[in-house]
Amino acid sequence: MKKILVVSIVAVIAIAAVAGFMLYKPPNAALRIGYLPAASYGLIWIAYEGGMFENEGLEVTLVEYQNVGQLVTALASGAIDGAPLTSVAAAAFIRNVDMTIVAGNSFDGTALVTKNDINVTSLSDLDGMHIGTVAQVPGDFVFKRAISECSINVTYTTYLTPADALTALENGTVDASMLWEPYASLSEFRNLKIAVWDGEIYASDYPCCLQTFTSSFAKSNSGTIVKFIKALIKAEAYTASNPSESLSYVRKYIPEVSIQIIYNSIFYQDPVLGRPRNPLSAYFNTTDLQAFYQLLVPSLLTQNDFATLLSKLDPTNYYSAINSLKSEGFTLPQRYLS
Repeated sequence: MKKILVVSIVAVIAIAAVAGFMLYKPPNAALRIGYLPAASYGLIWIAYEGGMFENEGLEVTLVEYQNVGQLVTALASGAIDGAPLTSVAAAAFIRNVDMTIVAGNSFDGTALVTKNDINVTSLSDLDGMHIGTVAQVPGDFVFKRAISECSINVTYTTYLTPADALTALENGTVDASMLWEPYASLSEFRNLKIAVWDGEIYASDYPCCLQTFTSSFAKSNSGTIVKFIKALIKAEAYTASNPSESLSYVRKYIPEVSIQIIYNSIFYQDPVLGRPRNPLSAYFNTTDLQAFYQLLVPSLLTQNDFATLLSKLDPTNYYSAINSLKSEGFTLPQRYLS
């Protein structure tokens, strides 16, 4: 009788242990992500507010910084594990920050903006004009290269911020300004005219921001990064099917920006471009990216820096994320299928 009782107790304990194991949920992987209060960072906010990170088993802490310098310093010091960085900032700091670029975050949207009484329908109409530009902006490199290749004679004035370039255009200091989103959309509300989009002069999409992680974090947390990229792609798909909810998520992080400007910048399907002006996307094409970075040589990148930058592009986790989503039966956005 005692033997039967002992066996029964052991069986109960074993069943309880198995049940406990089956109910056990491992803790979420924790990571710290920095951002700037700009609409092009919206993808991480949508993934966070929409529960995509949590659903992938991630505990993400978002940390706001006021400028790119602060963001890069935080990344370099290990205060954060990763952050979307503008493609040009990643290039500019590649010598000083040991980072790994793992995915996209948003495509660029830069426009050449003029006053309404100036008729510019192509770059050739710019000949003899004074153009306002902003230091180290992706779209400016695209426009400057195209203007140079067409042997168009223009004079440039470089401003510290797009707000300064917009003001210079309004007060007549320059004839046109290169403005990225949301300033291009804002210009329309300031009685100015979008004359030429970057997409009209540069065939491939190129990144506004890229998702980066410190190399040490990337090396030790491959599985976490795969889940992070999956969450970004899910957020991208959610944005396309739920623009109103996505808009409210983005507005939460930049409440001082008009909701109409946010909508026009990253959700409105511009008929000229056939897509949003500043699309939020984790899409990562290293071939297109290499071609874009070639535009930065030698004005920003030396040939050695260019080679270093290319060595930091690691699409391994990106492809793993896509394959994992396919195996789950998730419907990927069309750009991932082409």
